[in-house]
Amino acid sequence: MEIAHFSLPLQPKNREWAKRNMKFANELAREIIQEHKHKFKIIPTILLNNLDEDSMVEAEAFIDEMVEGQKYIRSESIRLVSERNLKNRAFKALKRNKALASSFINIDGKAFFKDDEYEHNLAAGFVDDSGKIIPRCGLILTSFLDMVAKFANDRLHQKSNADVLFVSFSEEFHEYQRVRLGVDIYTKTHTNATIHPIILHWSYEIDQALTSYRECNTQAWHEVEL
Repeated sequence: MEIAHFSLPLQPKNREWAKRNMKFANELAREIIQEHKHKFKIIPTILLNNLDEDSMVEAEAFIDEMVEGQKYIRSESIRLVSERNLKNRAFKALKRNKALASSFINIDGKAFFKDDEYEHNLAAGFVDDSGKIIPRCGLILTSFLDMVAKFANDRLHQKSNADVLFVSFSEEFHEYQRVRLGVDIYTKTHTNATIHPIILHWSYEIDQALTSYRECNTQAWHEVEL
């Protein structure tokens, strides 16, 4: 479960937004635990921009502040993920994975994912003068899914049925589409993956939660309105 994505140094609006996200994530974890008991283990993750050794103390202190008063998500269970690290992982993946690198088309210096089933109007990265793809949100989220899959297998000691839940708190629908793009790229280029990405987005237009999930083995999106 990705419960927050924020940038360092922290700004006042960013702090309040992250705290609201944590409260929501804690309530969601409570519902999952009470409904399914011990069938699921929850591994909360927080994605941070500009995370380095100098900012680690600030990040850890803020996590303690975020989880204060929360019962179901504790600071010691949270996995910190650096967006800079994910971008570097995406660079390496593009170099060694020809199937991944060939999955994009260059349109006016932007790398768009070639997918007939779902029309993306968001670029997964930029293309420099040498033809090299510079990863952006779509590829960074793909790298995040790959990291979470490995982490889940190590933590849970299993090789199947690991669900990854993204909760989109943004009012902008294109933020929801960015997550879907990352999931599409991952499932299309990791056909042996054992995780099932789930995306939850609150639509302010219809005042409902939109839930999408995609299974790697079927390559199909399923959408539910709650």
